[in-house]
Amino acid sequence: MFKLGARHDLSRAVFTGSLPYIALYLHIAGCALLIPNPTFARESSGSHGAPRLKAQSSPTVNKGQSAAKGGEGKGEKGDGEEASPDTEDMFGFTLGTDTLEKERFEVSSDAVSSLGKRFGRYQADSFKSTFTFAPVDGLSIEPGLVGNRFSIRNVPDLDNRSFTGFGGSSVQIKWQALKRGPSPFGLTLMAEPSIGFLDANTGERGRVQDLEARLLLDTALIPNTLYAAFNTIYELNKFRPRGVRLFSSEGEELEAPLRPCSARLPKGNGTPAEGEEDSSGMQATGSADEDREPCAAIARRKSAERSSTLGFSGALAFQAIPNVFLGAEVRYLRAYEGLTLQHFRGEAVFVGPTFYTLLGNHLGITVGFSSQVAGHAVGVPGRLDLDHFSRHQARLKIFYEF
Repeated sequence: MFKLGARHDLSRAVFTGSLPYIALYLHIAGCALLIPNPTFARESSGSHGAPRLKAQSSPTVNKGQSAAKGGEGKGEKGDGEEASPDTEDMFGFTLGTDTLEKERFEVSSDAVSSLGKRFGRYQADSFKSTFTFAPVDGLSIEPGLVGNRFSIRNVPDLDNRSFTGFGGSSVQIKWQALKRGPSPFGLTLMAEPSIGFLDANTGERGRVQDLEARLLLDTALIPNTLYAAFNTIYELNKFRPRGVRLFSSEGEELEAPLRPCSARLPKGNGTPAEGEEDSSGMQATGSADEDREPCAAIARRKSAERSSTLGFSGALAFQAIPNVFLGAEVRYLRAYEGLTLQHFRGEAVFVGPTFYTLLGNHLGITVGFSSQVAGHAVGVPGRLDLDHFSRHQARLKIFYEF
């Protein structure tokens, strides 16, 4: 199907084209280490390396009573207890189990890029802005708006595109069934339905309905130092392209648009025969030939495309210096045709580093980068699945809690 002899050179060209975007993510992550962090200074003196979270604990008031709960960040301990880091955004593409505390809020910007296909130039970016609130303890709701940017050229089976547009909206709901600390591990259920107008992989316009569900687990292997997380992922996607399909009166689908059959002259009394003049003096010609030509008799909406993805991801994060976590993650994803995993189409394994830091009391950054190291697509030669997945994926999220 593809010319394998040119694969190495083309892959090198695709990767070289994505280097500026990879460098951008790494540059932002590097700058995060250089920003002065007053929290580092406070914790370096007598805190035994325990990281603070997105907000400091409230000072105590008279008679040893603590201040209002609204001044505490998520995951924080009371006075005299060692703070435990928040794991929600610690692991790159893998999610932790912590949720926002009641009476607190969070705004965030989350950018995810997919880079590289087997041939040509490919980049699909998703930008999501969210506002998170917690009506009760252990339950967080995160509505968001999504924008998309596409730069696709000379990729087989994909149209050339280069544009930015509004992608749609989503709502992420997380319920924490077990809290890490009282329990040896945390357990959270997540569901994120979304509605959109652009296919996130191809940029084609249409109607998108998507549902992503995850089972989240994490634990502290070494308290305040080494953390591990595991996700089970199930995603459903229904996409109906914009436009209609045209059929002839015989039921044959037409490749190109033709004039509708209703445009023909009606047969019956008052219709002049071929070669005769009508009442206006015009001569009727070609009616017999027109009757034999195909025409568009039926128009139907384009069929919806249904797909699903099943995946597993695991990650480790180690606190290298106070409030800075370095880690790595592995993700295994399987693509199917149909909403209930009917027909297997391909699989991919992604591996890459992660970076997570807290800047001050409220601001945080997480960065993840993954490359496809193994996989295959059904019916396509090659050791990677670049039909259903990209060669590289990168994520940058900036959040602020208040």
